[in-house]
Amino acid sequence: MREFLILWGSFLLDQATKKWAEARLPLNHRVEIVRNRLYFWHIKNDGIAYNRFSGERKKILLSTGTILGCYTALLLGRKRMGKGGTLPLALILGGGWGNFLDRLRTGRVTDFLHIPVKGKNAPIFNLADVWVVLGALGLVIVSLREK
Repeated sequence: MREFLILWGSFLLDQATKKWAEARLPLNHRVEIVRNRLYFWHIKNDGIAYNRFSGERKKILLSTGTILGCYTALLLGRKRMGKGGTLPLALILGGGWGNFLDRLRTGRVTDFLHIPVKGKNAPIFNLADVWVVLGALGLVIVSLREK
């Protein structure tokens, strides 16, 4: 039950923050929040990770949809998973389904968070991306603990 609350909560929070960014932040404009550390920067991304595979919507939908389907099946059959693996998986799914739905509806994803890294091209991202990364780290930690 907790897993589905995390999945839906992360999904809904992602969708709400994207709607907020679309309504409140000018497109392609950067707003400093914490000096040299955090910016709101509203962009539209029709690719994945640094806008890779831009313009290949069908391939992106097919590959991410397949992965999400497999992960959803894993979560539904959670008795076969390790004890701690379902919560990180729920985070991955909440974020993954959030971005998938955006790509399905509009062909692109709203990104609006930017944390610059000195000398590096840092990505602009959204909460769905945060959930996926945190969930993946959680799965790594769980797998290391179980060994």
